[in-house]
Amino acid sequence: MDQICSVAVSSLVNRRHQITCLSSSNFYDATVRCSVDPKSFGDEIIGRIINGKCSIAFDNPDNDRQYFFLESASGGSLVCAQRNVLLQGSVNFRDIGGYLTESGKRIAWGKIFRSGHLSNLTALGKIAFAKLDVGLVVDFRLSEEKASENAQLPGDPTVCQLGITPGIGTAHYFHDLFATKPSEIDVVEAMQEMMRYLVTDNIEAYSQLFQLLLHSDNSEVLLNCSAGKERTGLGVALLLECLGVPRETVLYDFMLSKKYFPVGDEIDRVLQKYGVSNENGEGVKIIMPLLETRESYLNAAFDYIDKYYGCTKAFAKQCLGLGDVDFVMLQNKYTD
Repeated sequence: MDQICSVAVSSLVNRRHQITCLSSSNFYDATVRCSVDPKSFGDEIIGRIINGKCSIAFDNPDNDRQYFFLESASGGSLVCAQRNVLLQGSVNFRDIGGYLTESGKRIAWGKIFRSGHLSNLTALGKIAFAKLDVGLVVDFRLSEEKASENAQLPGDPTVCQLGITPGIGTAHYFHDLFATKPSEIDVVEAMQEMMRYLVTDNIEAYSQLFQLLLHSDNSEVLLNCSAGKERTGLGVALLLECLGVPRETVLYDFMLSKKYFPVGDEIDRVLQKYGVSNENGEGVKIIMPLLETRESYLNAAFDYIDKYYGCTKAFAKQCLGLGDVDFVMLQNKYTD
């Protein structure tokens, strides 16, 4: 597994950050430097990771996003940051930087973000969003979803709507499914089928995604949908594999929605939306596969791609219109 997956950065109270490393990490014992620029670090050592933990406090009056340069006793180094970006009122907002590619480069930090809807951003959340310098938003929601989850984003980014139906064929797919009083397994299988549908019936949207990524200026990019899990998740997964990130790491990133998507906050809304009775708690069990993030969902999409195209890059060439030159352009733009 990529070393970046063995390191976690979290924010604590009183301007403190905590860095935690798995015992298998090469950075279980390491020095720490800090910067607001992931490409430039000074010489000052602000902390040490000892036995996998380091708690650091420093002045950050502007509340800027922080990046950390770790250097292990063996001489290896790694740039890391808090994976979830703290935007007050956001849903599942994450930076996909830091992942190692097959070329030995890493996805650039602070360059590509992913999220759910941003309609509940607070004033402080909007200030923090503006500091990310997002110039392009690729929105996979339908117009009717945007109407109920609308957001005026600071910085006036270009918003490109590539609407993808949140279901199979119709936006009422899950309404119809829950009306049949399905079992939990039925819903899991429906989610897996929906992920295959994203591959087979939304080629135009994902093709446009790559054209936007290739031909946008050098501003930062956000991919989002309502929850930031499936439609965005597949788009990010395709991008990461085209950039040379191993499948194991791509699945790791997909599964972080299990950690950062607020399932508990959504239960009552989803029960009401689909008219599901929660007598004896049975309704919650039935809707949970819709709210949860499972490896089998992304694997369903990848299994289809692997079966009919051999690999994601071959799928991208045959269906999304990418060529070898495009892969190189993507790597030059989005890796360091």
